[in-house]
Amino acid sequence: MQVDASAVVETLGQVLLVGGLVAAAVATAVGLALWYVVRRVRRSRRLRRGLDRSRLTVRSVASDDAGRRLARLHLELNRSLDATQRSIGAATSSHRPVGNMPSIAANLVRAGEQLEEELRLAELEPDKALRETWAAWLEGQVAEHARLSTDLRRSLLTAGGGPGVNHLDRASQHLAVEIEALSAWDPTYRKHPHSA
Repeated sequence: MQVDASAVVETLGQVLLVGGLVAAAVATAVGLALWYVVRRVRRSRRLRRGLDRSRLTVRSVASDDAGRRLARLHLELNRSLDATQRSIGAATSSHRPVGNMPSIAANLVRAGEQLEEELRLAELEPDKALRETWAAWLEGQVAEHARLSTDLRRSLLTAGGGPGVNHLDRASQHLAVEIEALSAWDPTYRKHPHSA
């Protein structure tokens, strides 16, 4: 059997071309998938908050005194903001009266974001004495923000009569109707016990 060298070279060239195109397509797909994942992680507020919270938790233990205080303040502020947003969401989804609370909560969130930025700046301050002074001032600001957020959540809770009150009222009324119906049918059930 005689093999033509030009046919082998041509076949080998086609194999290399197809293999190169497949490798390029796979590399492009992997690159696009990686780009998409990184983009989603950067845009995800929940993931970013989780990463920030983890970083702050480590800093609240490992840093100098002012750094620990600032990290703890940052964590406290994040918890307060999250709790306020959850309360507004829960009240709205359960159709409790919220009045103008969503707009007040939005103002608190904006104020909290400004405090977060100041906390970040204070954490990056190289002068230890200035960082201590800044931490003391921010401690009062974060405490005031937490107090206002707690007042808002307390108002939401009391305005709707507390969580689950409407559901308990409905369940109680339904139970009362069923008890009354069973009491009314009790003589019939006793008369014909096997028909029930």
